[in-house]
Amino acid sequence: MHIDQAPSKRYSQYAAPRVSVIVLNFNGANILAKCLDHLLAQRYQDFEILVIDNHSADDSAAIAERYLGCGKLSVVRAARNLGISGGRNLGLLYAQGRVIAFIDNDGYAAPDWLAEAIARLDSDPRIGAVAPVVFFQRNKAILNGAGGVMNYQGYGRDWCFDTPYEFAQLRDRVLYPMGCGMVIRREIFERTGGFDPRLVRYFDDTELGIRVWRAGMQVAVAPCSWVDHEFNYSGNFLANRAQLFEQARLRVALKHYPALRLPRWLWREFSLLRRLDRTIRPIVLRAWLWNLCHLPSVVRARLSFISMSNPLWELMEPFWGQYGTTAPVNLENRPDLTRAGATLNLDGESDMHQLNFGWYRSERDESTSFRWSSTHASALFRLRQPAVTCTLVFGGSSGRKARLVIRGLGGAQACVDEIFEMPEIRWASRRFRAHLPAGDYEVLLRCDDDFVDKSGRRLGVAVSSIRFD
Repeated sequence: MHIDQAPSKRYSQYAAPRVSVIVLNFNGANILAKCLDHLLAQRYQDFEILVIDNHSADDSAAIAERYLGCGKLSVVRAARNLGISGGRNLGLLYAQGRVIAFIDNDGYAAPDWLAEAIARLDSDPRIGAVAPVVFFQRNKAILNGAGGVMNYQGYGRDWCFDTPYEFAQLRDRVLYPMGCGMVIRREIFERTGGFDPRLVRYFDDTELGIRVWRAGMQVAVAPCSWVDHEFNYSGNFLANRAQLFEQARLRVALKHYPALRLPRWLWREFSLLRRLDRTIRPIVLRAWLWNLCHLPSVVRARLSFISMSNPLWELMEPFWGQYGTTAPVNLENRPDLTRAGATLNLDGESDMHQLNFGWYRSERDESTSFRWSSTHASALFRLRQPAVTCTLVFGGSSGRKARLVIRGLGGAQACVDEIFEMPEIRWASRRFRAHLPAGDYEVLLRCDDDFVDKSGRRLGVAVSSIRFD
């Protein structure tokens, strides 16, 4: 059934589904069908799908309408682009379920996503929202996040962002659920209102999490509720993302920070502004100007929440300033086994299709190209012939120890598991016995006694090459 922007009564003749899944779509012609196919393959069946087309310029709404015959899906076309919060509010007008789930058009839900999220929600009446575990679609070994946190300055981050799933330390409770795949009790919206329409993009899920906690409920992580995320697909259509981010960060702080904490926060904001790069400072100043123009709505919001508890400060990460950017950028890697071989030279050019996670950018030491590993680093190999040895050319800080693990790709059992010491010389070569048949393998380097360099990087082993013979 197609809906033309008026709340529908289509469920009046029979029971409404328990869950309404709202899919916010903008120019998603290349991805929307895949998103809907994954939703229709859910093991949990008591749900409806509402596709909210946010005034797309492509034919993605028409693609969604091809699914109308499935009996679970409706399409709402917005007359103009309402932003993320406005689009989700439009979906709430039509949603019939007692539980509301949101997934982006670039989110691909695992078959048990909804079943696991609902089971987590039902496990404790104090849980008001559930955060799924979200992976990067381009590298499914890496987490996009599992819920999120925020620090005193008001900067948020997805928990375990860009972290290998194998080594991720998931939390049981988080400040907010990530927007792609989050599941919320409808009563949260009934008690605290819909999304703030002025949060066009960014911090809409953060503020929702804050409101869940202020309503006396909690945000829990569902560790087996999984979503693969194309990551920032729709964000590519925005030209002013940095300013929208800062506008949203400041607005959430002004709306929800405890009154006694605001003076110190404002002083910290002034101090941060003075330290910002000259290219960033004007963006933050414009964000402040925008918030001053919208201050009356902030005051109204604070008054509407005045009777609610405010545990926000106890839930935040206890430090000021911005989050560091010294972790490996795993999204730069493009692992592709069809291009992998038995040799890996870490030169920053030919190595990208074999790097899995945990590598910093390529460097040079005179004539030697290399990459530092982080605490855990992984690379992929395809052996077209059997191998008897694995040779590692490496360097590091003398006296420290590291561990080399070789295992079949996708397996947990190690074929090789050796501890080795960093060399006293700048570069060393170590040959490990590895009687391996032809096949696909992962080389994992682990370093429990990593060290932090001047830029804040947590370094493991400096690796120039890995070769199987």
